[in-house]
Amino acid sequence: MLVMTPEAKRLLRKERNRERDALRGRVGAGRFQALVRDLAALVRMTFESGATASIFGLEGPLRAGLRADFCLQGWGWLSADLMARDLLAEVFKRIGAERPDWYEGQPEWTIEAGTLIERTRCVRCHKPLTGEQRKYCSRICATSHHNHIARLREADEGAAADLAVNWL
Repeated sequence: MLVMTPEAKRLLRKERNRERDALRGRVGAGRFQALVRDLAALVRMTFESGATASIFGLEGPLRAGLRADFCLQGWGWLSADLMARDLLAEVFKRIGAERPDWYEGQPEWTIEAGTLIERTRCVRCHKPLTGEQRKYCSRICATSHHNHIARLREADEGAAADLAVNWL
C-alpha cells in the first residue's frame, strides 16, 4: 500500500487546485492575492532599483510570462491572457501607479520638467527645419500630421493599429 507523506499530499492538493482553476478560467482568491502581493513587490523593487525606467516597464514581460504559465497549467489562451491582465491591473492599482494621459504618451510631448527639446527636423517628413520653422517644414506637413493624429484619436483599437503601422 502506498503511503503519502504530508508534503506529497499538499503537492497533490495544490495540483488539483490548479487544474480546477484552469477549468473555470480564474484563480482562487487566496492565490490571486498572493500573486498580486509578490508581483507588486517585484515591480516596485525593479523600478526603485533603476532596472526599469518606468513603473510599467515589466508589464509586457510579466503578462506574457503569466499567460505562458497559465497555458502550461492547462488554461486556454484567452482565459490565461485575461487572468494575467486582471492580475497586473490589480498590481498597478495596489502600488498606486498612474498611467500617463494620451498626450504624454505621444512623440510630440517634448516638455519634461521645464526642459524643451530643440527640434532640428520636421515631425512628419524629417526634412531639416530652417529659420522660423519650429516643428514642421511646411503647412502641408503640419496639416497632414494634425489630421493623422485626429484620425488616431477617433479610431477604434483595430483601426488605430492599422493607422499607426501605415504612418506615412
